[in-house]
Parts: sequence; C-alpha cells; structure tokens
Amino acid sequence: MEFYDAQLDIVDCSNLKYYILGDININYIINDDVGSFNNSKWSDLVSKFDLTQFITCPTRVNKKSSTIIDHIYASSTTHVVKTFTSNSAISDHYPVNLLLATSINICKSSKHKVIKYRSFSNFDEDKFQNELLCSGLENIESLTNPNDALNMFYSILNRVLSKHAPIKEKRVKREHQPDWFSDEIKKVNTRERLS
Repeated sequence: MEFYDAQLDIVDCSNLKYYILGDININYIINDDVGSFNNSKWSDLVSKFDLTQFITCPTRVNKKSSTIIDHIYASSTTHVVKTFTSNSAISDHYPVNLLLATSINICKSSKHKVIKYRSFSNFDEDKFQNELLCSGLENIESLTNPNDALNMFYSILNRVLSKHAPIKEKRVKREHQPDWFSDEIKKVNTRERLS
C-alpha cells in the first residue's frame, strides 16, 4: 500500500491527469453495512487522492463467488468517454476497458489559460474624455468621506471605461510573455506575418 501511496503522491504533485487500471486484487463490492468496500487502507488511499472508480460489475466470476478485483481509477473524469467490462475473456478475469476523448493530449503539460483584458481596439480617446466629463465626476467633491469619494470615482471610471474599452476574454498559452519578448520583437513578428 505504501508503494501506491508514494507513486500516487509523485504524480498528484505534478498536476497531471492520471489513470490506474488493471488487476488490483482488492474486492470493490460495497459493503452495505458500512457503505464502503472492505479494504479500509485502499479506501483511504482512494479518498486521499480523490480518485473515481468506474467498475461496478463483477470482473471475476466463478461458481462460488463474483468479485470486482479489476478496477479503473481516474484523477479527473473530464476526458473519460466510457468504461466497461467485457464478458468475454481467456482467463477467469473479465477485462476492464477505458475509452478517453481523442482530441486531447494527456501527457501535455502546457495548458491554455483564459485571461481577461480591456480591449482598446475601437477606443476613441476624445469620446471617452467627453463622456467622462458628463458622467457626474463633479459630484465626488460633495462627499466628505474619502472612501466614499474613491469608491464613487472608481465606479464612474469603470462604467465609462467598460463602454469604450470593454473587458474581453482570450485563450492564451501563457499569462505573461517572457522577459526577452519586447514590443520591438512583437512588431517585427507582426510585420513578417502580414508580408
């Protein structure tokens, strides 16, 4: 059990999706009296790493008993399309099967992130300034509490700014460009793509 714990700890700390499947040799049939299966050490391990076990049909059946000793676990169910047990086998164990979405790369460590930003693509500075002048900024002077005045200023500014430079979302590979990626390099890169 310690071996599984150590290995799962390594993978879990890497923030990777992982799957465990095969002959675990621990009967996963739920004990109705307790509400969990009989092996408490394994049950604690599954709970510790928040794993989902998919197999609920017996995987080993003989004349005396039927047990679920072949399991499929997933750290994330996001890309699991289907799991099933086949009733055809060349041994006394039925094979367990896991089908994952093919449009993902499970081992890929770089994930896209979504960032929020203000879009200044259609920003007109003159229109923004004119609307800001007519927005009620002069009312801030009548407030005696500086916190109230600051809150009112932020509220007015954000309202007008959101109209002229709305907040948008964009999928990116990284939130920040590396230090060496300067504005000059960005301009050169843009020109090369356009020509």
